[in-house]
Amino acid sequence: MGKHLDPALLTAFGRGTLSRPHRRKVVRHLLTDCAPCRQAVADRLPSYGEAFARSWQEVERRGAELALEREAAPGLLRELLAQAPAGRVARVARDSRLQTWSLCERLLDLSRDWGFQNPTRALELAQLGVGVAAHMNPAVYGESRINDLFARAWVVQGNAQRIQSNFQEAEKSFTQAEGLLKRGTGDPLEKAHLLLHKASFLGGQQRFGEAFRLLDRVASIARRCEDPQLQGRASITRGFLLGIARDSEAAIRHLKEGIRKLDPASDLRLLVAAHHNLTLYLTESGKYHEALELLDGARPLYHQLGDQMSLIRLRWLEGKIAIALGLLTEAEELLKTVRQDLIECELGFDTALLSLDLADLYARQGRGAEMRRLAEEMIPIFRSRDVHREALAALLTFQKAAEMECVTLGLIREVSGYLKENGTSADLRYRESH
Repeated sequence: MGKHLDPALLTAFGRGTLSRPHRRKVVRHLLTDCAPCRQAVADRLPSYGEAFARSWQEVERRGAELALEREAAPGLLRELLAQAPAGRVARVARDSRLQTWSLCERLLDLSRDWGFQNPTRALELAQLGVGVAAHMNPAVYGESRINDLFARAWVVQGNAQRIQSNFQEAEKSFTQAEGLLKRGTGDPLEKAHLLLHKASFLGGQQRFGEAFRLLDRVASIARRCEDPQLQGRASITRGFLLGIARDSEAAIRHLKEGIRKLDPASDLRLLVAAHHNLTLYLTESGKYHEALELLDGARPLYHQLGDQMSLIRLRWLEGKIAIALGLLTEAEELLKTVRQDLIECELGFDTALLSLDLADLYARQGRGAEMRRLAEEMIPIFRSRDVHREALAALLTFQKAAEMECVTLGLIREVSGYLKENGTSADLRYRESH
């Protein structure tokens, strides 16, 4: 468009005959400090110039209001979460101070942060975000923009339900989001956000064909919008799902591609998850030294993230690599520490998988007595935790084999594989949670 607005373009703009992309370019230019072009608007289109000046004043006023709203959001969040959980939704419905865009975004961000650390808390926060969006004032934010944010809240809620393996409720949440986006602004990035999370949902149900078709659409949106971050997220999500589908080589390829495109400052948690799964798949593919080099480079990122589950997964992965490299004493110390942490967190399924990694180590060393003791300790813990009946039967099979001293590495891996395919937790892998 050049340094200044073309007079013909300005005339078409005034007549309302410009295409939507060209209208956006003209408006963006007029919002700059280009005095000659703003004066040209006033001279050629006096009534429009006056209207534009009034609109500019309104933009400045609304910008100041939003700045105050953002400043107030942290305090309002603390105030809301200080309430008893049972009263929070009602508080949102009756207190207009809480019905703001900034508070909704903070709740959704916090829900994503909790993810696999505490899925129940993540879901509670997402539901609060849905409640805030439901009570926002269209006169303040605009109905179509609210619908975009409302859809985003339902997506975060659906993702939290997906993490809990509550697939029926998750599907309902994604359907709600789809309906709202149809009444939104048409922002392609909001659509991509929905498609990314729905792909994870479908992959968790082993519906890989449907999931990959959605990721193709996300990649198309990313190319159209020239958004490398979105391209990176799409590649990483595809890598996660390929890992679940047991295609480690393809998973490695897509995770590497996604990591190259993702800016660490934009999503540290996703970057750590991508590095973690890439390291795991390299280990499982026998590329131990490459895995160790990658983990050494990524270790500061885990500590920068700093949450308990990320650090537990880091130590677990270090134990797996130590087993692969034959450092069995070091591996045993790491895995025993992780196992105790998982028991204290009441994560029964993860404890089962970790115990089978320990059993793998004992089997390599012919330590039948330790394996029997491990098996005896497993069942009472798991009966009172989140392990479903079929998985418990698989663990009982392992226990019986340990009692009869006929456990093989093949049996351990068979039981472990069954638990991973039919589990209700994140296990050692990260899965996309935000």
